[in-house]
Order: sequence, then C-alpha cells, then structure tokens
Amino acid sequence: MPAVITVDIGTTSLRAIVYDESGRALHVCQRHNPPEYLDDGRVEQDPHSWQSQVRAVLRSVGQAVHDQVLQPACIAVTAQRSSLIAVDADGAPLQPAILWQDTRCAALAQAMAGHDAEVYRRTGLKISPVFSAIKMAWLRQNRPAVWAATHKLLGVQDWVLWGLTGRYVTDHSLASRTNLLNLRTRQWDADLLALFGVPQALLCDLVPPGAVVGGLTPAAAADTGLPAGLPVVTAGGDQQCAALGLGLLGPQHAVANTGTGSYLIGHADAPALDAQMRVSCNVSAVPGAYIVEAATLTSGAAQRWLMQLLGLDADDPAALALWAHEAAAVPAGSHGLLWLPHFKGAGSPHWDPRARGTLHHISLSTTRGDLARALLEAIAIELAEGLAVVEPLCGPVATVHVAGGMTRSTLFNQIQADVLERPLRRFASNEATSEGAWIAGCVAAGLAASHAQAFGRLAQRDPPAAYDPDPAAVAVYRLQRARARAVYDALAAPSLRAMFE
Repeated sequence: MPAVITVDIGTTSLRAIVYDESGRALHVCQRHNPPEYLDDGRVEQDPHSWQSQVRAVLRSVGQAVHDQVLQPACIAVTAQRSSLIAVDADGAPLQPAILWQDTRCAALAQAMAGHDAEVYRRTGLKISPVFSAIKMAWLRQNRPAVWAATHKLLGVQDWVLWGLTGRYVTDHSLASRTNLLNLRTRQWDADLLALFGVPQALLCDLVPPGAVVGGLTPAAAADTGLPAGLPVVTAGGDQQCAALGLGLLGPQHAVANTGTGSYLIGHADAPALDAQMRVSCNVSAVPGAYIVEAATLTSGAAQRWLMQLLGLDADDPAALALWAHEAAAVPAGSHGLLWLPHFKGAGSPHWDPRARGTLHHISLSTTRGDLARALLEAIAIELAEGLAVVEPLCGPVATVHVAGGMTRSTLFNQIQADVLERPLRRFASNEATSEGAWIAGCVAAGLAASHAQAFGRLAQRDPPAAYDPDPAAVAVYRLQRARARAVYDALAAPSLRAMFE
C-alpha cells in the first residue's frame, strides 16, 4: 500500500505520521520538544534536539512501515517558521537557535522602523523581532565571532531538511517569513540583503513549496529504517500547510489555526498588502497563491501557563476536563473580566513587541472559571481583530475553518463562532498542518493530480462539525472587543507605557 510520511515540527512538540492515499493516519509518533523561555525575552533551543527527535519519530515510522507492509512514497516536512540557526562549514550549530518568539531584537527592530514601509512593500512583512532578517542583523552586530564562523543561516525546516538530505534548501513559503524574499519575484531581494547586512551566500537555495529537495541520505536511512533515496518534500511552512490542510484553496472562507500561537489566514491570488501594514502577506503552500495572515503570538502557550499557575497539569486529560467544565459554567463575557493575551508582545493588528499581558476588571468574586473563559474569549477576540483586516484584502468570508490543539474544546469553538460572527467548521482530525503536508506529498509523489483532489479525499472522509453564532453572545462579545481595544490603546499611550517599563 502506498503511504506518505509527514514530519510536523511545532514550537513545543513534533510528530511524524504515516498516511494512506485517502489521508487516513496509519501511525503517529509524537515527542515533546519545548524551547527555553528566559526572563530577558530570549527564547532558545538546542538545534540538535530537532535532529535527534526527528530521527526518533522516523525510527518509529520505519518500524510501522515494515510491520504494516507499506510502500513509502515520500517524506513531507513542515515546521515552525522564522527561527534562526547559524551553522559552520561542517553543518555544526554555532549557538542555540533563536526562536520566532524571541524578543531580544526588539530595540534593533524599533531602530529600523523607518524602513518598514519599503520592507513591507517588497516582502509583505514589517520589520519585527518575529522574522528572521532582524535576528540575522542582531547576530552580526552582537555575536561577531559567531557571524564570522557562519556558513549558512537556517530555519528549523531548513535544518531538518539538511539532516535528511544533506542539502541547504528553503522553499518560498518559508523564505517569505524572513523579510528578505521579494514577494513578486520570489527571489532574495538584493536591496533588502544590503539593508540587513546579510550576504546571499549565507542563505539557502530557493525552491517552490511542494518540491522534492533530495533523497534520504544513506546515514539517515540506516538510522530510521526507511529506504535510502526516499524523496524528501518541503511541504511549506506550518501555517501555510495548516491552511492547505483545511482547504484554503480560494477566498470563500478563512482559516483560524490555534496552537502555541493563533493565526487567522485568508487566500489571495496575488500579493495583497494592507496600507497600514497590520497583517502579513506570505507565499502559500498552494502553487502560485498567497496567504494573508494575522498572528496572535501566544494562545495555547498562555492557556498552559495559566493552568500551571492555577495548579492544573496542562497535560492531564482530567485537569483539562475540569478547566473546560469550570469555564463553560461562566456566561459569555466572563462577568466583565478581560485579558489582553500579549504575553510575548502583540501580533496583528498592532505588531507591538513591547506590549505585555493584561488582566482587567478582576475582583474578589473572580473565579478560576472566569479566568479560564476570559482567556479563551481574549484569544478569539485577537482572531476577530485579524479577520477585520484580512477580509477586506481577500474578499468576503462566508465560513471559518478551524484547527489546532485548542479546538479540541467545543467551548472554544463556540466562542470563536460567536466572536468572529461567522459559522465555523471543524474537521474531525486535529492534524491540519500534517494533513497539509500530506496533500503536498501526495501531489509531489504523483498520488494525487492536484491539491484540490487530495483535499477532497480528506473532506469526504471526515465531514466537519458545525458551530453557528449565538446572537445573544455576539452582542456581548462586540462590547468585549470594544473594551479590549480601549484598554490596549490606553496602555500603549507613551506616557502610561513609560511608567511600566
């Protein structure tokens, strides 16, 4: 039986899944692999952890392929975007990886803010600590010895692809998260390389998303039990793959993917830029297309933090059930309690790395359930603020397809429908990112004629659950959104912000 193997590398975990031609998961192996969050804004990780964990999950896959008498067609890889790994001429990391959430570059990004308009016009991204180029500039200025020894500057997906194939390659969807790729030419932009002080020789070769970048090396094959030369596909960045896995093939709907962070994503056939630069435009995992993306930097990570703070184990199903039960007992609006979930800065539409999490309207009657529900509402409000910018650029959105770890909660899905004021559809599988990689792998391996055909197999197998907005809750959340804007605007005022920094 033909099979497609996917490798999906998130911020806090990674997994490998074996799928058949219909998109049915035959084997899953997951490993937790979180970064280190430091008090000064650094978020770091040992790059070797990704290589070792990828080999571990692929060993499990190799055994499953043998036991189930499967014929693997390819390995399709997707990963988190915009992290930075500097390696020497032997491919050895020179320091810990700088993760996408890292804010050490905030001052440098602010100093370069005068270039935002031109950088956004070319790349679809403002200069931000989230993206790779400013991390590269910071490394050059602050770690000169590391910079002098650097042979290549890689993202996590690039690093893993090198470990599997021996090639330094990145695809357009990943490169479009660097601030260095010209959206229209889909090439590294010479003017931007000069602006950030990055020689093109330090960057990877560019290929389209969905391309076969090489074959599995003999060493990787021997370590995993998979055949040498097995095609390895760069499926696209994780959010692009999640959008593809949820069927974002046209403008009729949007995607909300909520994991460690949250992303509200729309489809565009050409670069679609916001005059106020509030959202990102990136290359899609769908050939020739683009996505318009509004990002919330902390969602699942904030829920995990709050649960642990309240004495609940976020990995314990019983604790999660208790959390959901207590939150569901609270009415819409959480008795006026309001979070701003800016624990690692604010993403779209503010792009404010200096913002911090805020809890407003707390009292002695506030319960754990109030805190839990208010956080879910806050994440949905951030998504709604993103939709308000994405929709005018991409066209009317009739429905929103949702995925991600937090959408296991029916309460959160209903809150999203009420806050977004759109019908929601959630597919039975919670693996949209891996399924997007599977779609790319099917097309690359010739197991499907098109992305639409492969997605159709998924949709036919798993009809989605539907959530429709509740008019009474919609009215409550319109007020909550207005209150959230007012609180943010007040705290962002220079005179008040100076008092807290």
